Amino acid sequence: MRQRPGASALNVPKPHFGKSGLRDYLYYQLNQRESIESPHRAPEQSVDQESPCLSSYRIGLIAATQAEADRFVEQVTGAIRQHSSCQASHHFTAYALDQVWRPQQPFDEVHWFQGSTACQAPQEFLACLGTIVHIHLFERSATKLLLGFRTYYWKSADELTAFIASLALSREARGLLELDWESYCAWQPSMGYVATLSSSWGPTPIAAADALLASADTRAPSRSEGEILIIESGIDTNLGDYVDIVNALEQSFEFDFVTTGWVSLNYSGYGLKLLRFRH
Repeated sequence: MRQRPGASALNVPKPHFGKSGLRDYLYYQLNQRESIESPHRAPEQSVDQESPCLSSYRIGLIAATQAEADRFVEQVTGAIRQHSSCQASHHFTAYALDQVWRPQQPFDEVHWFQGSTACQAPQEFLACLGTIVHIHLFERSATKLLLGFRTYYWKSADELTAFIASLALSREARGLLELDWESYCAWQPSMGYVATLSSSWGPTPIAAADALLASADTRAPSRSEGEILIIESGIDTNLGDYVDIVNALEQSFEFDFVTTGWVSLNYSGYGLKLLRFRH
């Protein structure tokens, strides 16, 4: 993801289009995926090029008990089915610590859900289960996690499942505003960085952007590593709507963000989800 001075990742130069250059930026995005390590700068590849990490993406949703894991999967897939009748790339599997069977091969991603039990995340075991490990918590924890784990603090289980579903829908859509999913798969946060989410909805692009600006911290902290913006909207969304949203946020935010999104027949208005990894 993007890096600021003083943090550990490489600070890669990026094309600069300026505050009034959103048209050029969107033309650029038509032919380039947006790299997580450096927003607005992408590797030399076209949008319609198939990404190996998306051809068949296996995700393990892990909890202490099978009942919690099953409920986790039902909530995520249910949220996805509201807006997509097929999940060509994503395959979700419920897995619990009380199961005797073991996956024959690691998942592409595993998500540890800290449910109603007091069971702590079995870090070494999770690292063996998946290539990418996400730790989802609902309260602050002093537990030191292994390097490379992606840790999140959520206000509720609904907020967590809504974000996982929205990110999966973005990967399935593979539309204009597409980040480079290869860089998403390869990225590792620095030790101690934790993600939180700001969300908004509005009947128009500007109303959604204004609502997000009212709830999100617009400042650029000295220790921040990544920002992903998901734009959710109906099928009548046009390029001008994306321009209005990105332009409004770009004028106020003191940090860059990677943009992705999806559209649905069943979505009304415009929803924004801003995920930020900060220390």
